[in-house]
Amino acid sequence: MTTKKLVCIAPDGATVTEGEFETTEQAWNRSEDMGSRWYFYPIHIVTGEKKIIDTPDGMSKEWIGRNLSTLIKQIQQDEEEALAYANGEIPCPFYP
Repeated sequence: MTTKKLVCIAPDGATVTEGEFETTEQAWNRSEDMGSRWYFYPIHIVTGEKKIIDTPDGMSKEWIGRNLSTLIKQIQQDEEEALAYANGEIPCPFYP
């Protein structure tokens, strides 16, 4: 069984891992219960070792199965769009 991780991404591409879980649902529950810490790391992704397992609502499900590093590079390339997406100002601009 693959351990799931909740990876939180800042608009500049910095990441933190917010825990390891047995199920994707447990990871998303943790995401919902983070309190104010989500402010600095507003983009949440569920991963396995290096691959994306699930994406939040509004982000393309085409990311599933792709490398987390690819998504992070896209976020780093356009920090302003990442911030606008995280603030709910625009739809997710990142596609694989």
